[in-house]
Amino acid sequence: MSVVSMTHELLRLQGDQVAWKLLRAKNAPAIIAILDTHLGGNPRRLPVAELVSLVEADLEELRFLTNLEFNRSAQAYCDVWRADGYLVRRPVAQTRQETYELSGGALSAISFAKRLLQPHRNATQSRLNTIIEQVASLALATSYNEEHRRAALLEERRKIDEQLALLDNGKLEILESDQASERLSDILNLSQGIPDDFVRVRDDFEAINKELHARIINYEDGHQDILENIFNGVDEISQSVAGRSFRGFYSLLRDNALTEMVQDNIDAILDRDFAEELSADDRRFLRGLIRNFAISSQEVNTVMTSFARALRRFVQSQEYQQDRILRQHIDKTLVKAHSLIESLPDIKALGEPLYLTGISLQPLSRWKLDNPSEQRAAPIQEMDVAQTNVLSIAELRELARETEIDFSELVENVNKALAAAVREAEAAREAAAPKAEARRVAEAAREAAAPKAEAMREVANNAKCFIPSVSVADVLERFGASQGVASVVGLLVLAVEQGRSKEQTELVRWQTKQGDDRFAHVEKWEFYRKVKL
Repeated sequence: MSVVSMTHELLRLQGDQVAWKLLRAKNAPAIIAILDTHLGGNPRRLPVAELVSLVEADLEELRFLTNLEFNRSAQAYCDVWRADGYLVRRPVAQTRQETYELSGGALSAISFAKRLLQPHRNATQSRLNTIIEQVASLALATSYNEEHRRAALLEERRKIDEQLALLDNGKLEILESDQASERLSDILNLSQGIPDDFVRVRDDFEAINKELHARIINYEDGHQDILENIFNGVDEISQSVAGRSFRGFYSLLRDNALTEMVQDNIDAILDRDFAEELSADDRRFLRGLIRNFAISSQEVNTVMTSFARALRRFVQSQEYQQDRILRQHIDKTLVKAHSLIESLPDIKALGEPLYLTGISLQPLSRWKLDNPSEQRAAPIQEMDVAQTNVLSIAELRELARETEIDFSELVENVNKALAAAVREAEAAREAAAPKAEARRVAEAAREAAAPKAEAMREVANNAKCFIPSVSVADVLERFGASQGVASVVGLLVLAVEQGRSKEQTELVRWQTKQGDDRFAHVEKWEFYRKVKL
């Protein structure tokens, strides 16, 4: 590669690579320190609110103890870091939370900075022995020469026989502490890079998934082979280079006998004298090495499997045909737009209405005069900090109700309405029950009117199987909407998740904060069993 071509390639990387962007960012040392402290170890994923709180505390300390400028809030910085690609925001399955974790590029930049901060010795006997053993193993495994393989196996057997002879004579060759520490350090360096590799592998799967979708939609080279393979049941993502490499790693971790043996060996090594020099973090990392690898690899396998299923569903359901048509329309629109740009001025009236957002206007009768004295702060000498009111639990709950839907109240209202409906149904059945005299008459006339009695028993059985239900409008009619339209929305959310649709519409009512009555026709949903949060 020539100097010019390499320069252009590096310029492209400088603009696209997240790692390069992070290393060149303003206040990069502080950003790297914050991200590595909270997301570089264990756990590697934190809820959004928790990370924002931790970053806020770090920023306060940095503003006070350093000359670095941080003029934004923690939430704003987290949003910027996400937009720049340092952070990845993902939803948590079966919850309404989202989490932040480091991207592959951010992990590369942090790893590079930490290597500069704490360089480790590369030219060690342990590392050289590892290279020699791997080279010999690869040469033997790929050799077609039977004599070469036989000689290598015989040499290996001779070494094993020598070691067994030494054991029979009561002689043990124990590795010296310095050499054992070097090997343990190499093991740590290799192991600490694997969690970062998991993130990069997941990023590779996302890139492969996007590339496959793009090739199918855009009629790129090989799209017919991809479609044919998917229709034949071939998993294109797991059959990729990254997928095959990960599946080999994942299959080893699923070997219980192997993982138990490795864990026993790790425990034995940590009990040796030379392992006492390890820090507490390194010992903790080695103790949980297999468990952390299993958890991380399971997450990556879930991502790979979900991408494969989504791609198969995308193809087999013919959704890609719709996307192709949409892409064609977009391309045609862009071509027309480019042609119009050259012939039409920027201020040309198109004759199409543009609907802008508006505000709700209120009559003058609801306006309130502003009293400036209410906003004037009291003199400092008259303020009494000791008499500050303490918010009670009820007051805090009211503050929370102003910003969030009170699902606890809605669940309680729905269950109470269901219980009342059940009681009313039971009362109605008792009122309609036949009298004792009627039962005796029916018993006497059973032989003469057997078919009729059988029909009555069937009706009674059907009545017993009847399960009362209440709709969203019934709950609102009984308990009202304490939070206005928010209560209506909350009930509809609960009904969609835990109720059933009646394929009808119904009228719901609520009141605004100003006391105005509001009505709306919504799809009818009903609750037929107790609901839960």
